[in-house]
Amino acid sequence: MTTITLQLSPQLEQKLRESIARRDAQSIRQLLADAFAPTVEALLEQTHSQFNDEELKNEEDLEASVDKLLDEFASHVGSHLPTPSDYAVSREGIYEDHPYL
Repeated sequence: MTTITLQLSPQLEQKLRESIARRDAQSIRQLLADAFAPTVEALLEQTHSQFNDEELKNEEDLEASVDKLLDEFASHVGSHLPTPSDYAVSREGIYEDHPYL
């Protein structure tokens, strides 16, 4: 579970308290949405910075990571996956149960 803390200005906190006292759900939603937007932007920036600082700094690292994931997937699934027929992946095969599409 993740906890997100909203930093509210004293003015915004006061408006929120007033809206709660009035039981004005629309105003409460709007005030919280306005407060939430900068927090989301900060979280996205933080995540972007962390992503850039991690091991995937260049194309070779990314390729090696993808290869490793594919190898792990293959080891868990095995090589006995049935491959769909050409008809199954054709437009006719995909939409055969939906004649009006």
